[in-house]
Amino acid sequence: MRSVSRAGLRYASSYFLETWKLVPLILLAAVIACQLGVVAAQVAMNYWRNDFFQSLQDKNWTEFVRQFWVYILIAAALITATVYQKYFAQWLTIHWRDWLTQRFLDLWLANANFYRARLKPKSEDNPDQRIAEDTYKFVSHVISISVGLVGATVTLGSFVTILWIISQSVPVTLFGEERVIPGLLVWILVLYSAAGTLLAHMIGRRLIPLNFEQDRREGDFRFGLMRVRDNAEEIALLNGGAPERGELNSRFKMLAENWYALMARQKMLNFFTEAYKHSSLYIPYLLLAPLYFSGGIQFGAFMQAGSAFAQVRGALSFFVTAYEELSELIAVTQRLSRLENDLGTAQEIEPCIPSENREGDVPRLHIAQLRVLDPTERDTLGQLESLNLARGEEFKIAGPSGSGKTSLVKGIAGIWPYARGDVASNLERTLVLPQRAYMPLGTLKDAVSYPMTRDEVDDDIAQAALRDVGLAALVDNLHDKTIVERLSGGELQRLSVARALLYKPDLLILDEATSALEWTAQCQLGNLVRERLPDTIIIETSHAE
Repeated sequence: MRSVSRAGLRYASSYFLETWKLVPLILLAAVIACQLGVVAAQVAMNYWRNDFFQSLQDKNWTEFVRQFWVYILIAAALITATVYQKYFAQWLTIHWRDWLTQRFLDLWLANANFYRARLKPKSEDNPDQRIAEDTYKFVSHVISISVGLVGATVTLGSFVTILWIISQSVPVTLFGEERVIPGLLVWILVLYSAAGTLLAHMIGRRLIPLNFEQDRREGDFRFGLMRVRDNAEEIALLNGGAPERGELNSRFKMLAENWYALMARQKMLNFFTEAYKHSSLYIPYLLLAPLYFSGGIQFGAFMQAGSAFAQVRGALSFFVTAYEELSELIAVTQRLSRLENDLGTAQEIEPCIPSENREGDVPRLHIAQLRVLDPTERDTLGQLESLNLARGEEFKIAGPSGSGKTSLVKGIAGIWPYARGDVASNLERTLVLPQRAYMPLGTLKDAVSYPMTRDEVDDDIAQAALRDVGLAALVDNLHDKTIVERLSGGELQRLSVARALLYKPDLLILDEATSALEWTAQCQLGNLVRERLPDTIIIETSHAE
């Protein structure tokens, strides 16, 4: 729990203090100011209740009408403060969420941590859900609970005085004598709230792990749906609807099992909180009723006491009513903290990244005693004893499937953290084209320009590259957002080769990048690459010797 608290404080303090920006502090001040306005209006409403009900008891028509207009003014102030509090809270939420999202995106995308973190045993699953949803939940819950706590504190300070003064009019019979206990109603509320908070914690503490597990299973189910969407064509061709349905049903069943457990625990907590809330409504009236019926207290003061009692009870019972939200906040913070720790661990792994070697102006790649290990670092996945390549030279890594070709590619590219050996170069731009071509979100131009942005490539140059690789039929669809998902495997590989022509890397690694094409087309694209990139070092993997 301490680590969770430290993580939550870190995400808050870094945003409000370390950024040194006025916007977060101004928004926070606006939210708190509106909350104070709400409490001030509630205090005014409490005093109004005394005057209003007293006018009813006195049957004073003039005062009754005047109190009606006073109510309109107080209600207008209360409505305005409430609306603007929500408005500024929403503004603060999106601003803080933007900052927190960027923080996690920086960690996730830096140095291929999104890839390395997956290699760690028991790493946090569904990081996309953590970044997309949990950052929002964390911010919204923190703001909601914090504003509620400020409101409860100010409400307590504002109404406890009223209740303390009223308590002086409530005698208690002890040993046959009537005595006045200072602040009797306040002490009753303190004991009542303390007992309620303790019982709420005992009943609701199981909600923390249940909420944590529910979000994990929701993410697993959504991931299964996304896999069907992303592989729709392959599944349809294999007539795989039935097994996919079975897998999705299995994931949903696990989701539902945890949901039922969550429902049962929330039902218990809701029974308690509702009983707790309603059982306190008539306590002040029961205590003050003898005094009222004996004429010792006026009707207005009687109703004011009931209202003040309810306000103080609500303030002292803040953690009882907010316990469910608090438990979800703890679960969310745990998930974000685990993701941050996983990404930090991935960042600390020393991969075999090509180091800079500025000896000479000619682009050069030097490899010696490269061994690519599995994550346990016990088994060797692939090895390369020695390799020296200069500008325009080529090297082919040949072997059957499973011989470690792709593992060597990962080691040379520097993304595999369990590689050992010496990989040095003075190459600035490296591009790896895998067998399964990746397509980013966006238009056809976004896809062919990747990893550059579409703004870095002119339309006519992108269209020329498409023609060169045999995709002339697509040049008129350069800004189409739907064309890419309809391309065949061979067309996607041609598109991938077009990227290399546009990017002009110093080192180009082709990991069976044209294997989906016929042999003639493979040769044509290979010759095209060599012709257009004469100064590029090329490493190619292949099944052929």
